[in-house]
Amino acid sequence: ALMINYLTAGFEALRAIAEDPSIKVPILGHMDFAGAYFGGHWTGLTSMITLGKFPRMCGADTVVIPAPYGKAEILDERYEQNLKVLRYPFQHIKPTLPMPSGGITQGMVEKTMKEAGKDILIGSGGGIHSHPDGPIAGAKAFRQAIHAVMNGIEVRKYAKDHEELGKALGVWGTGKTALIE
Repeated sequence: ALMINYLTAGFEALRAIAEDPSIKVPILGHMDFAGAYFGGHWTGLTSMITLGKFPRMCGADTVVIPAPYGKAEILDERYEQNLKVLRYPFQHIKPTLPMPSGGITQGMVEKTMKEAGKDILIGSGGGIHSHPDGPIAGAKAFRQAIHAVMNGIEVRKYAKDHEELGKALGVWGTGKTALIE
């Protein structure tokens, strides 16, 4: 994929890249700097516009959105609205794949997929790279958590027979974490 921070590069830059026929890879819209747009209570635009409607209209294939159970400070209802605005029928504009992110660990996969569905990307950096056995084990633990959810198995139960996942849950549990603080 080609990642573009559309909020600092500009929506027009995202649109130009999306319409460029020489770009033949998915476009990932990153939301860094989004807090300046929707973080204030009395100023800015709603996150549904800055993280949903505008990047979708400009052609992003997937958009990073803050998840309320990671390090992001976003209301649950705003998160749910962001998920909806990326997917709902909208004229001729194709849906955009949501990418919940921001401090998500292996123990949050179950909740993330329950709330956001199975057709998502999960953004994780710290949960992979901070695993006690290193990033390969961190990636395996994420894959194990996803496999458990896709097969209807509780992540905690699956972790008992999968060392990497068990260690991740031992460090971070299944709730909001101070992983990145």
